[in-house]
Amino acid sequence: MCGGCCPDRPYVSDEICGNFNTTTAAVPLTVYTSEPNIFVSGTVSIYYDRGTPATITATVTDSAGVDTVMTIPQGNTISQTFDNIASVSIDTAAAIGKYCLTVHYET
Repeated sequence: MCGGCCPDRPYVSDEICGNFNTTTAAVPLTVYTSEPNIFVSGTVSIYYDRGTPATITATVTDSAGVDTVMTIPQGNTISQTFDNIASVSIDTAAAIGKYCLTVHYET
């Protein structure tokens, strides 16, 4: 590694990406759920490509059950970094887009 200058850390980083389509799926549509008792931090990015509403909402819930709502205008991406991600859902019907999570957690 670094010749001993940096201690090894038991952390893993993952990139989880996919498409969502709530024109054919029930909402809220959960696109990510962390494993129980794992502290996950990272960045959530949601891109709203097309659909009926002018904006959509996505909710990031932490392990204490606290929700953070992200509002995404059509044709835009909104990204936000979180300390404790338990789940991510798309909450608006009639929307098509993409999501990407870059998450970090201890092994």
